[in-house]
Amino acid sequence: MTSIKAKALCIFRYENKSLLSFGYDPSKNEHYLRPIGGGIEFGETSLQAIEREVLEEINQQITHSKLIGVLENLFSFDGQQGHEVVFVYEAEFVDPTLYSQTKINGYESDGSTYIAQWMTLQQLVSEQYPVYPKGIEQWLFANRQPNL
Repeated sequence: MTSIKAKALCIFRYENKSLLSFGYDPSKNEHYLRPIGGGIEFGETSLQAIEREVLEEINQQITHSKLIGVLENLFSFDGQQGHEVVFVYEAEFVDPTLYSQTKINGYESDGSTYIAQWMTLQQLVSEQYPVYPKGIEQWLFANRQPNL
């Protein structure tokens, strides 16, 4: 990858948990976690991108979206170097039943699938999955509750 990518990720919180999707890097043989989201397309804002990504990946609409930070991420994935600027949002689901689901099926634009799961900080520590992008941990478990 020789260009800087713009991405948007969305943190969803409920009680003492954060919704994170499972991913896998074959070149590192590493399982990892990250919030739901993806690339910003030309002509759309980061907010429009997160709304689109959540709708495309887990077929859900969001509300009360708020930009909480921006990260610059230099990384390696599948043997390739990457550089991205990540807009980090927090939001709530329009459908409150998502908060009671233990696992949510997600679908990427390339046809691959993933599982998103509500995780506590204690689970992250005990299961030792890295969370990407680095630096996002500061926002995962803030004390914010959905307006149910």
